[in-house]
Amino acid sequence: MALILHNAEVITMDTARPRARAVAAEDGRIVAVGSDAEMAPFRSAGSRLIDCRGGALLPGFIDAHCHLLAYAASLLSIDCSPAAVVSIGDIQRLLRDRAAQTPPGRWLRAAGYDETALAEARHPTRWDLDAAAPDHPVRLIHRSGHACVLNSVALSLAGITIATEEPPAGSLERDLTSGEPSGLLIEMNEIVDAAVPPLSHEELAQGVEQAARFFLSQGVTSIQDATAGNGPAEWALFRRLMEEGHLSLGVTLMEGFASRGQLPSTDLAGRLRRGSVKITIKEVGDEIHTDEGELADMVGQVHREGRQVAIHAVGERAVTAAVAAIERALAALPRPDHRHRIEHCGVCPPELAARIGRAGIAVVTQPSFLYFNGDRYLAQVPPSDLPHLYPLGRLRRAGVEIAASSDAPVVPPATLRSVESAVTRRSRNGATLSVDEAINVEDALRAHTGSAAWSAFEEGERGSIAPGKDADFVLLSGDPTAVSADEIAGLTVEMTVVRGEIAWQSRA
Repeated sequence: MALILHNAEVITMDTARPRARAVAAEDGRIVAVGSDAEMAPFRSAGSRLIDCRGGALLPGFIDAHCHLLAYAASLLSIDCSPAAVVSIGDIQRLLRDRAAQTPPGRWLRAAGYDETALAEARHPTRWDLDAAAPDHPVRLIHRSGHACVLNSVALSLAGITIATEEPPAGSLERDLTSGEPSGLLIEMNEIVDAAVPPLSHEELAQGVEQAARFFLSQGVTSIQDATAGNGPAEWALFRRLMEEGHLSLGVTLMEGFASRGQLPSTDLAGRLRRGSVKITIKEVGDEIHTDEGELADMVGQVHREGRQVAIHAVGERAVTAAVAAIERALAALPRPDHRHRIEHCGVCPPELAARIGRAGIAVVTQPSFLYFNGDRYLAQVPPSDLPHLYPLGRLRRAGVEIAASSDAPVVPPATLRSVESAVTRRSRNGATLSVDEAINVEDALRAHTGSAAWSAFEEGERGSIAPGKDADFVLLSGDPTAVSADEIAGLTVEMTVVRGEIAWQSRA
């Protein structure tokens, strides 16, 4: 049975036919793109016709870097994001409320706080959390995901005391007078995760359903999960969540370096795919705590195996190390169309952008960081770095392929907000960050569709509306290329279609 979407402003992201008025799909694949009249051969008594009422139909958006399970867990946690709290007192109130409903000794999970958005303009401490929940272990995760605060019970369960030494790539904040841990831990998630009991499968499935529903409501039809620890267990979990009906998104699962080669290339008729090999450069402040020789060896191994590497690198030193490692691998074994990736590329001066372009490296960036974190960047990032912060325009001018993502749960996967941020570079409070590094709306849309697919070698399956590709679509209330830049995020997602099936719609 054919699905026909007509009376639409179809923005195909396909250079062969950039615009159309209607699309037909059968068995989850696009079979025709053209005018309303050209859909006649696919009309039958059993066809489903959807009148798009002049709305804009685009390829389903692709989130090229997120962490689905962490995002799902955050949705089950106490919301301490700037949208929910304005002070440490607010965090304490929420913890007290949850503690009153939770048996003593059970963990309280909270997430999303930003110290720069709190009235006290500081991180909470163990003693702040103790005052609200003295009988429960509490973990409060920073919105970046790279730091957390534990209360005294949680510190004890994690084995962290005054005698605990800081790990080489982490930071354990202490009270300046007593030397006692204050509760703030930076880049110490592995230690904390070992102490916190995992969610049950039922709880996780509930969170994944919520997460998938939100992605769909933003027009996202597929994601690339960039969790560095992904391996066979995570593949089996994603497969189960899909089979049980909790996860309708297409998923490309990056593979942890230690697990590379252990995952199948595809499963569930292509709904689950193996992606690049993830390598993380550990950063604390301006320092990197990953040996650059070892990094180059790891990248070289992946390159020789014919695989694609995705390197987490935010600061200039880390980005420089990532570029150098890829350059070394290419010098030893030239390979066209390698599509090695740098994830984030947060600080990138012109000469570094030029090296990235010459090496053919892709950059997977997060435009909506400029909106959600822009005011914090302006307050905390050294002035010398601000002109080089997420320089999308510079990278495009250097010939770099840019894919866009949310890095959820770091920020919400709000795709139209991300598109607008790439075009306006405006923060939540209206400040602008290096507007000459903006890109146009067409390039911003491509970063969320075709380029995101290309960055995972998936352009043959998704990322544009063309015959033979997956029937993944998002229907918007208006054309983002025909409104002012400030109106893009105000458009609404009317419908999201995954493989020819309506997966979400704003009205019945």
